[in-house]
Amino acid sequence: MTDTEAKIERRKHKRFRVQEGAFVILKPSDTGAGRLVNISLSGLMFEYVSTREPSVEATELELFVTDSVFRLYGVPCKKVWDLPVYKHPTMSLQKRQSGVEFGELLPHQRCQLEAFIQNHTSDFNDQVV
Repeated sequence: MTDTEAKIERRKHKRFRVQEGAFVILKPSDTGAGRLVNISLSGLMFEYVSTREPSVEATELELFVTDSVFRLYGVPCKKVWDLPVYKHPTMSLQKRQSGVEFGELLPHQRCQLEAFIQNHTSDFNDQVV
């Protein structure tokens, strides 16, 4: 693979940086809540702390913001990847990042997601590189 091929963007939608205080919970889950890092109309990335690799396959997610009444429930999804980014040298704790792809959104879910991107990202026009 050449450098040019490696830099070709394959995502359908732009990703946006998420402001502090936004979290995601996968359901069913054995990971708890994770901090939302970036989001698009087709998926998101979040990070979380765990003592083990996840063993439950998520089928939907909930998105919420701590200092807001915003809640988005029942979003169909599938986890695309999940990787450790830091392992504590003496404890079993590890920081992990996970990429999630949204399934078919209902019209009201898409509207809520668009509102979230517009109101809870650091700059609506600032694409994550």
